[in-house]
Amino acid sequence: MVADLTTCPYCHQAEPVIRFGTNQSGSGRCRCKDCNKTFTPKPNSRKTTPEKEQQIERALQERLSIEGTARLLKVAKKTIYKTLKKNSPARLNTG
Repeated sequence: MVADLTTCPYCHQAEPVIRFGTNQSGSGRCRCKDCNKTFTPKPNSRKTTPEKEQQIERALQERLSIEGTARLLKVAKKTIYKTLKKNSPARLNTG
């Protein structure tokens, strides 16, 4: 068995660090028994991938509603609005 030696970023102790579940993006969480703080040693990015942005653009070009696109691609409406603003700012009328 190979032990992954993780040190606490707060108190810099390695021995009392234990696994403590996962966070929203699926990365493993750890907790230091010495200082009782939790941390993520190797966090996953939660950015929208370029492929997902292309799928959003394609769905909106097919005249699918924003709510329908959100349900279909399992993303938040806020993600769709951000993608629209990032990729085509003239498309949104904010004034």
